Amino acid sequence: MRAEVFPLEKIKLDDKEILLGMKADKVQELLGKPDRFFENYGGESYRHFYFNSELGLDFDKDGKLEFIEFLAGIEGILRPYIYGISVFETDADELIEIITEHDREVDDSEAGFCYSFLNVSIGLWRENDEEKHWNTIGIGMRDYYKYE
Repeated sequence: MRAEVFPLEKIKLDDKEILLGMKADKVQELLGKPDRFFENYGGESYRHFYFNSELGLDFDKDGKLEFIEFLAGIEGILRPYIYGISVFETDADELIEIITEHDREVDDSEAGFCYSFLNVSIGLWRENDEEKHWNTIGIGMRDYYKYE
């Protein structure tokens, strides 16, 4: 399945567009019932899992989509593309450089394992810094990674 990531806006799965801010019931109209459902923070948010838990969608307490995460890395069937390149098939350091071209404000306090691009609300994570590729990529609403 072709998956495209549009930071601060949406993902596109083949011909289906899942927009940040979209209500959970509208997402279910497009993708069907989630594989699993998980409540976070005592009901303050919810995560729906799709495609054998390769895709996590976080909804706020009002049922609006606030974060989208591809979870399966190079082993998964979902192959997200961002800025025209394959996220999980691109060398980890090269992907950092490409995203940095779009956002120079980076939280690299966990460098090697996790990077958050603060203006485009993109997060990358991998289990260890010796892996050649990223395990996850997530996008959130504007300022998703900015903590005050």
